[in-house]
Amino acid sequence: MDALSLLARAHDAGLAVAIVGDKLVVRGPQRAEPLVRLLAVHKPAVMAALAADWQARHREALAYWRALHPADEAERLVWGELENRWHRLHGARAPEWQCAGCGEPIGGLPALNFAVGGRVHLDNLGCLLAFGERWRNEADVGLRALGLHPPSTSGQL
Repeated sequence: MDALSLLARAHDAGLAVAIVGDKLVVRGPQRAEPLVRLLAVHKPAVMAALAADWQARHREALAYWRALHPADEAERLVWGELENRWHRLHGARAPEWQCAGCGEPIGGLPALNFAVGGRVHLDNLGCLLAFGERWRNEADVGLRALGLHPPSTSGQL
């Protein structure tokens, strides 16, 4: 079976398919369990197709941003774009009642809500910073598992 066709069927069935380390992680409705088993049977091809998609997006984004910015700046912009995309698609989500930064309950305290889901305490900058560091680290690990590498940080402030 063609991995891209299988991934399209998984998407149509409401499944989210991602590579995490050396594992193929599939989230979605229980009714799609037969399709999940089929993804497992074809795991190497499915993982290769997922990685190829992300690598193609990386190349396309580099070509675009390099036309507008110096190479080192373009690489940082691309990496940020890919981190955001990975987080939006695969990032861990905290329940609405819980601060995504410190993990404590929000309670009746003011909170900053994110468009992709999640909230942090509004009166504690540390919560926002901790959340940002956590999701970027998760995205970096996920992107590295896809064969991508962040730009060099030499020369940055």
